[in-house]
Amino acid sequence: MFLRFMLFGANHRVVTLFLLVLFSVLSAVGLPDLKVDTSFNSLISDSNPDKPVYDRIVNRFGSDNKTIFYLRDPDLWTPARLADLKNIHDSLQSLPYVSEVESLFSARTVGYSQGAVTFGPLLGEVPEIPEKIAQIQNKAVQDQLLVHNLISPNGQVTAITVSVVDPQQQEGFEERVHGAFERIIQEQGGAFQEIFQVGSPRVTAEIKDNLYSDMVTLAPLSGLLLILSILFFLRSFLAALIPLTTSAICLLWTFGLMGWLGIPINILSAMLPSLVVVIGSTEDTFMLSAYFQGNPGKGREGRRQAIYFMMKHMGVPLFLTTLTTALGFASNAMSSISLIQDFAYAATLAMAINAVVTVLVIPLMLVTFGPVKKNVGAASLGQKGWAANLAVELEGLIHHYPKSILFVTLLVTGSFLYQAASLKVTNDPLSYFKTDQPLIVQTDLIHEDLAGMKVFFIHLESQKEGVFRDPAYLGKLVKIEDYMDQQGIYDSHLSLVDVLSRVNQVFHRNDSRFFTLPENREMIEQYLLFFDPEDLSDYVSEDYRQAIIMVRHNVHDSHTLNRYIRDLKHTVQRFSGTGVNASVVGENLMINSAAQNLMLGQMESLAMLLGVIFIIMSGMFTSLKGGLISLVPNLIPIIMVFGLMALLDIPINPGTAMLAVIAIGIGIDNTIHLLSRYNEECRLTSNLWLAVRRTVRAEVVPVVTTSFSLLLGFSVLTFSNFTIIAQFGALSAAAMFFALVADLLVTPVIMARVRLIGITQILGLSIQKDVLDKSPLFHGMTKFQIKRAVLISEMRTFASGDLVVKQGSIGRSMALILSGNVDIIRHANGEAMKVAVLGPGQIFGEIGFVQETERTADVVAASEVEVLIFDYKTMNQKMKFFPHIIANLNLNISRVLANRLVETVAKSMAAQAPKPSPPAPSPPPK
Repeated sequence: MFLRFMLFGANHRVVTLFLLVLFSVLSAVGLPDLKVDTSFNSLISDSNPDKPVYDRIVNRFGSDNKTIFYLRDPDLWTPARLADLKNIHDSLQSLPYVSEVESLFSARTVGYSQGAVTFGPLLGEVPEIPEKIAQIQNKAVQDQLLVHNLISPNGQVTAITVSVVDPQQQEGFEERVHGAFERIIQEQGGAFQEIFQVGSPRVTAEIKDNLYSDMVTLAPLSGLLLILSILFFLRSFLAALIPLTTSAICLLWTFGLMGWLGIPINILSAMLPSLVVVIGSTEDTFMLSAYFQGNPGKGREGRRQAIYFMMKHMGVPLFLTTLTTALGFASNAMSSISLIQDFAYAATLAMAINAVVTVLVIPLMLVTFGPVKKNVGAASLGQKGWAANLAVELEGLIHHYPKSILFVTLLVTGSFLYQAASLKVTNDPLSYFKTDQPLIVQTDLIHEDLAGMKVFFIHLESQKEGVFRDPAYLGKLVKIEDYMDQQGIYDSHLSLVDVLSRVNQVFHRNDSRFFTLPENREMIEQYLLFFDPEDLSDYVSEDYRQAIIMVRHNVHDSHTLNRYIRDLKHTVQRFSGTGVNASVVGENLMINSAAQNLMLGQMESLAMLLGVIFIIMSGMFTSLKGGLISLVPNLIPIIMVFGLMALLDIPINPGTAMLAVIAIGIGIDNTIHLLSRYNEECRLTSNLWLAVRRTVRAEVVPVVTTSFSLLLGFSVLTFSNFTIIAQFGALSAAAMFFALVADLLVTPVIMARVRLIGITQILGLSIQKDVLDKSPLFHGMTKFQIKRAVLISEMRTFASGDLVVKQGSIGRSMALILSGNVDIIRHANGEAMKVAVLGPGQIFGEIGFVQETERTADVVAASEVEVLIFDYKTMNQKMKFFPHIIANLNLNISRVLANRLVETVAKSMAAQAPKPSPPAPSPPPK
């Protein structure tokens, strides 16, 4: 049934073509519903406990997600430039979705005039008198509340801070806002020496632009490298065309179904087309290699035979590799970050679709116009060429230096594992971009001249009204701000304390020594009279039960920021004391705190994937050893890559967070193919080393071809506009190289020391039931045990008249007849005498198996005969692999010999017994 399904495309070409066209049309219908998600919300963990607190604070004090317009000009404080600044301010204020605009024209400042403290706007209208402008400039650069927030210390740079609201959560809202901001800059900002804007709308728009650019660029480049690598290794144009065909159909179906299912495209989806092209091509390459090994002949029938050979040998490995690869992507769905979840769903869907398309398309194309080649795809013994030469070198290393290979592997892996302990994690959106991109350069420029554009809040709340008029409670804010100054990573902080300190400074004739909080409540109450409640709404609630500190910074490293924030949260709780609830929240803090979820998610996903693969492979090879052997060579590249990340200071981020599970899901493909081929070879020879040699020879071409195709394909991702994707591509390429080395050296060394039996071999083994039932060799054994016993032996076929055993030869093996008959012929005194005829289920050579001795007769095939050879030396070697089965076989051999001995003794005693005397003659009758 399984093989029939695998051959469906070859046997039902018209139906297959119809299904391909039908599903392609249905998928195309779903494409218009495909959405793009570049929002920051997808970077926040769904389980973050700060989210409800953050939403409540934002509703009260306004959003921390702001856009900053940066304006530099040496003539900033001139009527012309201030007029331009005013026009930009007014244009922004007129936009319907802008809730607040902060600039020099909305700033209110504390002053001292004619013996009294004043509070009012810094700029009302644009002054025309230079002296007046100079006074305002001097006032602005001396105001600690304005410097580094709205004005640079040298007065040449100013900022406009814009808050935007989107109550309806409209699709494409951020891009429209970004477009409107850019039009204002182009239309009214041309006179400034430098002007730009940075904020969530721009970041979102640039992510989307770079995403489209990556998808358009990377997939064709991956396809080109794929064609070149396959042409080089397999020397067939059709072999290069087939993976591109399957990839194109797979991408159409995948994106169409994503539209139907509502799975959005996100930043990580930029690499999905390349992944489909690269990963999808691996199984195509293995299948084409098997097709060529099937020696396709001319005509459709010759190609059918090669396709049958291909599917017979590749069906189960294809199913397993598809399963493990899909599991590698699916395990990322355990992440609590929707960005990774959505990509996991999309990639898993793509891998499953690719398997279906591959099974349908490749047989269809091959049976229609498949190439005719022979001896391509395997390095046969004695053959010349790069594959044969590589196989010879590998055989020499594996055979002569197995312990050295394992020791060096253990040593290197251990050292990289030690390095991996220092891995860092980050999830900051700006770290997704390359450092030389304008967005990052301009963000750093804002940080240098003003303050970082990233904002978070420290929120304190009491159940009592008016507490934040009390110096004791305001003193808590002072202690918190002093501690932040000690931490030294924040650019600025503003709170009610800073406003009151500024008033106190002005009250004392701008003496900087008095930029402190007044010590008594009466003075604080007096200072508060200068302000309307609206003037202080950004810092304290109307009832003075809630107060916030707004903090700005420019830290892009989640590891560093989270460490400082953990300390800050602990200190804030300590300074707040009893009766005050304290929170440190912000959108960028929640995004960065999700970095820890990246690490935990990767560990959970990796553990789950390893467990599932272990169970699958243990079941596939009917042994726990099979599961362990499958994991060992695939853990090596992951450890190596993690160590490499630590050495190169590459953090775990949303891109590299998926590296381990995806690399294992892909890398295990070669291991599966090697183990499957090794099991097949072990059926043909009892010499494990010879089976390893044949396995390496048969698989070196597809293993090297797919590994280099993957390596080159992943390397393409280094050209991505996103750092996280470029890092993922480079590290995945390194993982594929490490996996190739492990599969060609470590896996064969391990294989040579084990003997596994595949469940498919057991289930697919077809032997007449009466052969098993009447054979004394399998007495008392279950059918499952009998099949395993058959599979650990060596199967041979002899034509009619072939000499199976020669009389007088010496050997320690016995044989079980599966089908056909043999003649037992003994030679004595120059004459040949047939002494017996043996058929299915009977054994011969059991005495020689127990003790080395000369064979006492010829065994000649009376018809075509299929026999199982049980070699004494080989069986002893396999005792450690299958002790219970070998013990049962030895016990039954003992029974056979005992029965033979009993029969021999009985015959001997019968021959030696005295013959009875004849009866006395009857007396004659009288």
